[in-house]
Amino acid sequence: MRIINLIGVGPGSPEMMTTQAIDAIKNSDVLMGAARALKTAQDAAPELDIEICEVVKTEDMVAYIKEHPEKKVISAVFTGDTSVYSGAIPLKKALARNMRVEGNEDSEDEDRAENFEIRNFAGVSSIQYFLSKRSISMADVKLVSLHGRHKDMIPLIRENKFVCALLGSEDTVSNISEELIQFGLSSVKIIVGERLSYEDEKFTVGKTREMRGRMFDRLAIALFENDDAVTPIRSYGIGDEHFERTGGVPITKRDVRALSLCRLAIREDSIIYDIGAGSGSMSIEAGLACPEGKVISVEVNQDAIDTIERNRYQFKVDNIRIVRGKAPECFEEMEMQKPGERKNVADEGLLPIPDRVFIGGSKGNLQKIVDWAVGVNPDVVIVINTVTLESVAEVLEIERKLTDYNFEMVEIQATGLERRGSYHMHRAENPITITRISRR
Repeated sequence: MRIINLIGVGPGSPEMMTTQAIDAIKNSDVLMGAARALKTAQDAAPELDIEICEVVKTEDMVAYIKEHPEKKVISAVFTGDTSVYSGAIPLKKALARNMRVEGNEDSEDEDRAENFEIRNFAGVSSIQYFLSKRSISMADVKLVSLHGRHKDMIPLIRENKFVCALLGSEDTVSNISEELIQFGLSSVKIIVGERLSYEDEKFTVGKTREMRGRMFDRLAIALFENDDAVTPIRSYGIGDEHFERTGGVPITKRDVRALSLCRLAIREDSIIYDIGAGSGSMSIEAGLACPEGKVISVEVNQDAIDTIERNRYQFKVDNIRIVRGKAPECFEEMEMQKPGERKNVADEGLLPIPDRVFIGGSKGNLQKIVDWAVGVNPDVVIVINTVTLESVAEVLEIERKLTDYNFEMVEIQATGLERRGSYHMHRAENPITITRISRR
């Protein structure tokens, strides 16, 4: 049986490697990995005399292992620890898919698959090292990786006192600092650690305005410390009076909004489309409910778009991307991600595949919007708010056609009490029909 060692070499200095990891490397036929991890491993075992294979991509590692059956013990080395944002994780999954790994019965080609044993060797992650240097418990920190991916940082920093990020480019800290200033979080303290564990390691501390425009090593780590972080209450129904309003731009009222959001069943990482976003009240509350996800606000009216923008900044919600146009025609001019591809959900480029769609206004395109939504994701959950009987009839016609989907319809009429002199009078809102569509 061949052996594949997945080895964490620590943050960089060879002195941080474990003796178990060094022994495993010495007993290998091949050492593979990225240049930085290979150098650490070679410095830790200077007498090493085995084949060195510099390779970064998972598919290239798998290809090498397949093409060299004579190599009985292969050690793949990775910076940090093999369990913390490590390339060891996708490699192990790829090996399990393509080969018969001990303990895995689901290899794709069972008859021709070769037996492998995967052994993990833990290392000290750069995040552990960094936080230890700052005397901060990892249990108190929200961790995020920006290596090769986009992440909306404002929701995370807004809600957590400590957010620790593996950076992805030299200007990452500067860009995040700009966003923090724009969203009223300029008091956030930022600590950047570079060249961790090496003799020339460096820590830089400053507020957002001091960090704006500064460049750092793309492999650095940044800690964002927000003393004003607010732990959110995960409930719906922000008062209408708290939203910026523009004359003539509609808003989904508080009570209807709360029930509509409940029907959407939003997850922390949901991708939500708010079609006919109006003032953006649904987008704002949806964005607050999915700090790890994204809201796509679709609106054709420029006054409404300007109102959404003002509300974004007021509520410090940056995980909202505004698309101007009439749905679904506006999507035809934009490329979408492939099904299942959820990374890099940025503010430009490919549109993400929705798992939730709210339709507050359709501009006469209700059937087309529903067809588009179930077309790009058959498992999508759709919530539609309708006011007129004609719109309700259109929903019923859609139900007749979509036989593979459940339709749940409820009519709600919210009535509030209004003080008039020494009396309290009922004040009724228009009745709204809320429809939830989900796959059977």
